[in-house]
Amino acid sequence: MIPLRARLIARRHRDLVGRPIISRRVGAGPVLPLILVGVVVLIGLLLGLSPGADPTTTVGITIFFSLLMFVTYLFTTDARLVVCERGVILGRLVPRLPFSPTYVMAGREIDPRSVCVVTSGAVAAKELGMPFFFFQYKTFPLAAGTPALVFVGPWGSDITANRDLRHRRPTRRSHFIFSHRRAVSLADEILQAIGRDGGLPPEFAAHNGLRPIELTGQPEDAVRQIPGA
Repeated sequence: MIPLRARLIARRHRDLVGRPIISRRVGAGPVLPLILVGVVVLIGLLLGLSPGADPTTTVGITIFFSLLMFVTYLFTTDARLVVCERGVILGRLVPRLPFSPTYVMAGREIDPRSVCVVTSGAVAAKELGMPFFFFQYKTFPLAAGTPALVFVGPWGSDITANRDLRHRRPTRRSHFIFSHRRAVSLADEILQAIGRDGGLPPEFAAHNGLRPIELTGQPEDAVRQIPGA
């Protein structure tokens, strides 16, 4: 399901990205939901073991915290990557928050040679010398086993949702990271969007065949392992 705000942004920038096709919510891995479930279970046990606990009150409070943890999970993983006909939309879409920009990129504004998949988005951020919570990085340190899509685009400040229609060039070291269990499929879909926008050179071959790159996390290895680093 494509969020309403993504549809509105795509409509506003139809000449840049075209119609939205698919939307993917950032992958948080198994640890985050386990922590949230553990909080609910702990609260339920503490209430149930309390002397003179009322069963109805215990059930009601447990249900309340279950809903609260579910909303917390949805809020935490709200960042989306929306692949459009000729570009992408990347960022938090519901709700819109201050200091949390949403990016709009035409396909030709992404360097196709930089599109790759790594085994961990948080490790990629560390290797690039940036914190995992950088605006252009949609990843989690606890997303164990969740691969991430990485690519180079323009400077983020030039391509926020209120941008103009002037095309920007991809800028070396301006990386975008998005963690998702289907990162390989997402990378392929982005390359197709770049191709539909006329941004693929003749006889183009994806970096490493889009096979996940095992990273060391050491900044001195970034140039060798991550395109455009």
